[in-house]
Amino acid sequence: MGLVRKQAPREPEEVLPEPPDTGTLLGQLDDPDPDCRREAALGLVEAAEAVPELLARVGTEKDPRVLESILTTLAARDTEEVAGGLAVHLASDEAVLRTAVAAALATMPRSVPALLPDLLAAPDHDVRVMTAMVLADLPHPEAHDWLVKMICEDPHPNVVTGAIDALLPSATAEDAQLLRDAVERFPDDPFLRFTVNTALPRLTGTA
Repeated sequence: MGLVRKQAPREPEEVLPEPPDTGTLLGQLDDPDPDCRREAALGLVEAAEAVPELLARVGTEKDPRVLESILTTLAARDTEEVAGGLAVHLASDEAVLRTAVAAALATMPRSVPALLPDLLAAPDHDVRVMTAMVLADLPHPEAHDWLVKMICEDPHPNVVTGAIDALLPSATAEDAQLLRDAVERFPDDPFLRFTVNTALPRLTGTA
């Protein structure tokens, strides 16, 4: 009679826990542990119904890492609802918040262009400066043209300087005269003049 080889007992299959549902994740946004809030924000990336609550948290969340996660989840949707809800924070007195929001908007090329006419005409020149920051990184074929418009037309030297800073990484020799004209528009602004005079040798090849 032949030997019967015994089979090793099977390891029990690991049962993975069910992912938290949207309601649970929304509740975790109130957790005192910022890591828990951060994970909840990232876990809501597919939950369209969570957008209003996440937008409401943008102005109240104090932990920078949690705020970044909320903005990452919202920006991934790239909708006009999200863009409009974020853009209001460009006027915030909190530098961390408005800078983080500008960075998020710069990743939303589908929905941000519709906001630009209002942002470029905002009565608060600081909002227009932040708009230049958005345009600096916005992957859109007309970003350069919008920055040129700001440099040519905006009445505030800080906005023009911000637009020049945003334009410089992609500027070419063709933009040199545009920068010279900006200095002529604001001859008494030393920072704008310094920014342009520092950039022109690189653009014109006279460094």
